[in-house]
Amino acid sequence: MSKLYFALAVLFAIAIFAVRSDETPSEQCPGEEFDNLHERIQVLPCGKSRCKLRKGTNTTVVFKFKPKNVVNELTNDVYAIIGGLPLPFVGVAGVSACTQIKHADTGESAPCPLEPNKEYVYTNVFPILDVYPQVALRVHWALRDGNTDVVCFEVPAVITAAAKKN
Repeated sequence: MSKLYFALAVLFAIAIFAVRSDETPSEQCPGEEFDNLHERIQVLPCGKSRCKLRKGTNTTVVFKFKPKNVVNELTNDVYAIIGGLPLPFVGVAGVSACTQIKHADTGESAPCPLEPNKEYVYTNVFPILDVYPQVALRVHWALRDGNTDVVCFEVPAVITAAAKKN
């Protein structure tokens, strides 16, 4: 049943990504330059100036990318930058991203290796854990093939308290 919910969340995220006109506030990673970065990224939920990551909820990240070279293995490099210190997102950082890739034109699964100059869509749904501190931060998100960034961006965010239970 959880696979069905995950599949529905992925389809929902892709649909929202396709129809939303506002952009996720994102920036290039230092020293990187990826074409049309702002138009390719959607983080849900996200406001115009920063993303609000509420404890006890899930956040969805969807973005399109086109590798310049063959990608043999794709790994998530995801961490929060708090006070200049990088702190990895537990359960996301260092995990293979190959299972989260689809062909942009067909929506079919696109396991690694990935072809150069072909457009892909990455989708990841991950929890904002209750143990995370309530703090303003920058989220660094990269997909890496070995030591090379295939795509990389940073998003201003804030981790907020969990919703009050009635």
